[in-house]
Amino acid sequence: MAEHAERHQKVDGLSVYFGVIPAQLIVGHGNMHRTTDMIHGKHTYHILVALFDNKSGERITDAKIKATVIPLGMKGLSKKLESMYGDLISYGNYFTLSEVTPYIIKVEIRRAENGVKSIAEFTFTRPRD
Repeated sequence: MAEHAERHQKVDGLSVYFGVIPAQLIVGHGNMHRTTDMIHGKHTYHILVALFDNKSGERITDAKIKATVIPLGMKGLSKKLESMYGDLISYGNYFTLSEVTPYIIKVEIRRAENGVKSIAEFTFTRPRD
């Protein structure tokens, strides 16, 4: 239950699911994004978010999402999370997580229908080498 709670939040009528995958695990599975400038270094991770409407349970595919990855005691890096190809639309992008320290991942969500900004925050610590 604790792990599920760390990967799921409900904010402003949205269910926000968060995941982090080492980029090395998805290399060779095709380009999930429209961009081609991905760098997959030793400490590169794919951060992804899936959104659902709390009431209807329907997947949300029209959002604009930005993630800011903030290492403990340092300045953060923000990137747009892009729509990923496939039938089940999620949003993601690649980030370098070089420090073995807790990261705060701040996810900003804007729905096309109302433009209201919703924020969910998650924590992640990458495994040691």
